Amino acid sequence: MRGLLATANPAAAEVGRLLARFSATSLPLLLEGETGSGKSFLAAKVHRRSRPGRPLVVVDCGAVPASLAAAELFGHGPGAFTDATRARRGRLEQAGDGTLVLDRIETLPAEGQMALLRVLESQRFVPLGSTATRPLRARVVATATADVGACLEDGRLRRDLYHRLAGVHVRIPPLRARPEDILPATLAFLRRQSRRMNRSFTLAPECAELLRKYPWPGNFRELEGALTRACLTAEGGVVRPENLSLPAHSWPAIASWAVEQRRCLAEVTRLYALWVLAQEGGNVSRAARVLGVSRRTLIRWRGQRHE
Repeated sequence: MRGLLATANPAAAEVGRLLARFSATSLPLLLEGETGSGKSFLAAKVHRRSRPGRPLVVVDCGAVPASLAAAELFGHGPGAFTDATRARRGRLEQAGDGTLVLDRIETLPAEGQMALLRVLESQRFVPLGSTATRPLRARVVATATADVGACLEDGRLRRDLYHRLAGVHVRIPPLRARPEDILPATLAFLRRQSRRMNRSFTLAPECAELLRKYPWPGNFRELEGALTRACLTAEGGVVRPENLSLPAHSWPAIASWAVEQRRCLAEVTRLYALWVLAQEGGNVSRAARVLGVSRRTLIRWRGQRHE
C-alpha cells in the first residue's frame, strides 16, 4: 500500500504505510515525535485522506489555561461563568464530523485531560451551562512532542487517557535518523522558494555535504528556517555554507558523524574548513587565516565534492 510519506528511509516509509492503512478508520491516532519532525503535516495528510472537505480543527493544548480547558473543548452557554456573555461553540463541536487535532497533548492541564477522557469514553459531551448532550463525531488525532513513556511515568499524561488516544500510536523518526531525506527535502524547498520569489535557487555541492552531516535538532522546521534565511542572502541564487548560518556548536556533531562513518582525514579536514568558512560569513580571507592555509587552498577545498 502506498504510504503518506515521500521518503527513502525505511523507518519513515513504514510510518507512511501505517498511517495510510489506518487513515480510513475512525480510530484515535497519537503521533509522537520531536518538535519540527512533521507531526502537524502528517495529521493534516491523514485528515485529507480520511475526511476530505470536512473541518480540521487544531487545539494547542499548551495554550489552554486550566480554568478554561472545559470551555475551550466543549463550549459554553451564556452565563456559564463570569465572562461568558454569549454562547460559544467548543472545539469538539467546531470539528463536527471532521478531525480534531490535540497538539502537544502532554501539556493539556489535568482538568482538561480528565474531561477529555470522559468524552472519549462516552463519545458525548455537554457544553458548560447547558443540559443538551452532543455526540462526538470528530476523529481525534493527538500529537506529543515529549517522550510519551516519560510523560506517563512522571504524570504529565494520564495513562487511561493515553490508552483512549492511542488507537494507533506512531513514532515519527527525527530528521537526523533519516539523512537520505535531507537533500530531497532541501531541493524540494528550494523549488518552492524559486516559484514564490520568481527567482532560481540552486545548492552548492559543499553546502549539500554540510546539510547531510548536520544533526538538525529542530528537524524539518529548523531546516526550512535555515534555507529561508539562505535564500535571502544567496548571491546569484546559489546557496552556499555561509548562507546557512549553521550554529557554532554544529562542528562537534559533524565531526562525530565523520568518526562514526570512518571518513578519510582529507574529507574531515575539508568539512572543518567549510564549517569555519560558514562561521566567518563566507569571507575566504578571514577563514583562511583561522585555518592557517592559503586562500587558494580554501577555494580549492570549497570546490571539491566528496561522497
